[in-house]
Amino acid sequence: MSRFSFHVSTMGCKANLSDSQALESRLRSIGGEPSSQDAADVFVLNTCTVTDQADKEARTLVRKSKAKLTVAAGCMAEVSPDAFSGLNDSLLVARNSAKKDIAAAIEDWLAGTLAEQKTALQGDRVAWHDQVDLVEGAAAQSSKTRAFLKVQDGCNAFCSYCIIPRARGRSRSLTPQEVLNEVNSFATSGFQEVVLTAIHAADYESEGLDFTGLVELVLKKSSIPRVRLTSLDPAEIPDRLIELMRKEPRLCSHIHVSLQSANTEVLQAMKRGYNADLAAERLQTIAQKLPHAFVGMDIIAGFPGETEVQFEDSFQRLKDLPWTRLHVFPFSLRQGTAAAKLVESGLAVPAAIIKERARRLRELSEEKMQQALLRRVGFVAEVLVEEKNTEIQGRLCSQGHTRSYFKVVIPGKHAANQLLRVRLIGVANSESLKGELV
Repeated sequence: MSRFSFHVSTMGCKANLSDSQALESRLRSIGGEPSSQDAADVFVLNTCTVTDQADKEARTLVRKSKAKLTVAAGCMAEVSPDAFSGLNDSLLVARNSAKKDIAAAIEDWLAGTLAEQKTALQGDRVAWHDQVDLVEGAAAQSSKTRAFLKVQDGCNAFCSYCIIPRARGRSRSLTPQEVLNEVNSFATSGFQEVVLTAIHAADYESEGLDFTGLVELVLKKSSIPRVRLTSLDPAEIPDRLIELMRKEPRLCSHIHVSLQSANTEVLQAMKRGYNADLAAERLQTIAQKLPHAFVGMDIIAGFPGETEVQFEDSFQRLKDLPWTRLHVFPFSLRQGTAAAKLVESGLAVPAAIIKERARRLRELSEEKMQQALLRRVGFVAEVLVEEKNTEIQGRLCSQGHTRSYFKVVIPGKHAANQLLRVRLIGVANSESLKGELV
């Protein structure tokens, strides 16, 4: 019998999903039972703080929570713990260093001994900077169809728009053996796919292995059917990794590129550490070596100081380069970053221009995506069925993703967490293919 019900809601990146997975495991271990947000005794919000808008959304969710105990955790709780003050009478704020202490705090709450929180739950601030939060076997208690394993945390880069080094601390990595133990645990528990997540994959280093070396080891020493990778900067996609993806079918041909701009001058202002020519060369190499890969990219529209000429250069390069879909982010101010100082100095791009640039980028993305979907019609693919069902033209359908991350809808209700061979027979909508069982 459960002692309390809980709901964990995750904002932001895949690394946060891994953190939430570990947190859910800890709450289950003390007698918690997952529930819907509306019915949960305890609501935990794992926040993101990449933009001021993300902070606003987090504050709204905390303020609206009707749970008996609301916990604000994650990166906003780390960077701006005081920003939650006064939002909710049943609020506990837990900084990133205190995520391991949340379960103990809930035990105190259950016993009626949790004192009113005047400040954030601090955790061990010193030790946290040398650790990656890991709960062994955490995913085994998850109902999700894919497991997320954070192999690296923190970041040693300070891109001008990014607050994450302050939110996550300096880079640190799991050991190869810790990674293998977890991946093999996922496989034993029946997971078909593991996503190796990181805050900055290029910073992974342990026992002489870089990130590509770690991926090679996971493929060699585990039996997990699918391995999917975290977002990568263009400079973090070596030929060795592309070749591994080409030769090893278990390594999903899905690359998410944290590009941000295709103009060298803007990239320099962002302090990204690569130029537009290098990014173009990497995308062209991926297209040549992995013609069926799904290549997603992050792009910021309207970075402070981005001129019309620079935007048009970036836009034309993107138009000419091979990729699949963009995640377009209209620039949003983040206080405490170098980019905020650029805004203060008068380099802000007007909101109307940012909106128009984002619109054009999204239209370009839709065109590229439709072209990619049409190119896949007629092929047979392996689809991992997910829990969520959808309705297409009044008919209940299951949905899932191919190895290369194309979404596929399949008529009928099929059990989740199974791999099905499916023929891709048409385009279902702007982001999905229609499939039929082979």
